[in-house]
Amino acid sequence: MARLTRSDMEAALAFAAEVGTAASKPERADAWMLEAIATMLASERAAYDQVDATSCLLMHDAAFPERPANATSHEWDLLGVCNPFTQFATRNRDPYFRAHRLTDVAPGPFGVARADALERVLPHGVQTRLPGASGSHWTLELERSGSNYSDRELLLLDAIRPALLMYESHRVLMDAIAGLRDLHPAALPDGSLSVRENEVLDLVAGGASNAQIAERLWISPATVKKHLENIYAKLEVGSRTAALAHTGRSVSSGTQGQPPT
Repeated sequence: MARLTRSDMEAALAFAAEVGTAASKPERADAWMLEAIATMLASERAAYDQVDATSCLLMHDAAFPERPANATSHEWDLLGVCNPFTQFATRNRDPYFRAHRLTDVAPGPFGVARADALERVLPHGVQTRLPGASGSHWTLELERSGSNYSDRELLLLDAIRPALLMYESHRVLMDAIAGLRDLHPAALPDGSLSVRENEVLDLVAGGASNAQIAERLWISPATVKKHLENIYAKLEVGSRTAALAHTGRSVSSGTQGQPPT
């Protein structure tokens, strides 16, 4: 039974640490990640692609010479349909499969059909796929000549999979946060919130509780709660903090510990 060695685990942990650091940086680290993974698995070629739910290529690292970065949609259709890994994912209804060798999913020689030529890939390949945002998926593919990938190397590729998942999830979260930060009151449609609803949100931003808001505005706590419910519905949010962020209001330290009413 295949097992990871101590050096394998150390390499996987070092990779995860570097990926964690890279996740918070503005620029993507695809080139560095591909180089690191190719080195760990002694590979001659490596590619990391993002494909959306309609099989349209969203991002491509042109590490495979026979896969032009500016390929036509017809060429990419051929690459997708003829790829044994794509056929494997469809056949097994497993779009996010763990590491598999090319020889495991399609024994025998394999050529990649293109519109203008029949390009032969390196004899040994391995691929794994990860879930992406909005129904997309990420494909990590490695190839080499010489010996085939071992069971231990497949385990190593699976060992770094969580780091890649964390990297992509973190970047999606960063994009969402950046979108919230770009929102401000002027961006909301005129009349989205009433004058009273804006007064309530201003007091929430100042750290006031429902009871304190009721006292300040001479209304009942139940009315305050109803105003907040209306605000959440209009802004399509589910909490006080989200409502403040959506309208560009800064959160006072006084709001810490307030009940999510």
